Amino acid sequence: MKAKKIIIIIVVILLIALLGFAGFSIYKYVTPVTFTSNDNSFSITLPGSANCKESASGSSSYILDLYSLKDEMMLYTSKLEKTVDINMEEIINSEKEGLSSIKENVRDISETSKIDIPNTESYKYTFTYYDSTLSSDLYSEVVWIQTEKNIYIIDFEVVMENKDKYVEEFDEIAKSFKENN
Repeated sequence: MKAKKIIIIIVVILLIALLGFAGFSIYKYVTPVTFTSNDNSFSITLPGSANCKESASGSSSYILDLYSLKDEMMLYTSKLEKTVDINMEEIINSEKEGLSSIKENVRDISETSKIDIPNTESYKYTFTYYDSTLSSDLYSEVVWIQTEKNIYIIDFEVVMENKDKYVEEFDEIAKSFKENN
């Protein structure tokens, strides 16, 4: 009888621990995570399901560099100090024309479209290219954000098989952009 009580207590403790772990895992999965750039100039919020870590490329040229190994999703952000007023659409279209010289097998380049990010002038375009290091096609969404002082370029990339999971999330992540003053 005493052994039976001990077994029941152990089973109950194990069930409580298992439920606690499952609850914590679900909480982490649904809770958004805010990342701040290395220079503290801005922050963005990603869904917890993205499960991102910092330093996707190992390059110091990005002020925010994230990746998700689970989904082979990357996010790279550069910042340019704005010294004069520029025509963003002209700059972006010029960059798009040079894509084939910096990426392999570039195709499906979209038109540039304006997006709504509060207190900014923002545009995006998308394209697909082949990445020989991953031996896979990647979908890329490039967002240009112009604030009063700076221009931020956020490059979202994901392997094609996970594209559908992230297309809508990329837009939501971009819209979460907040420049720190």
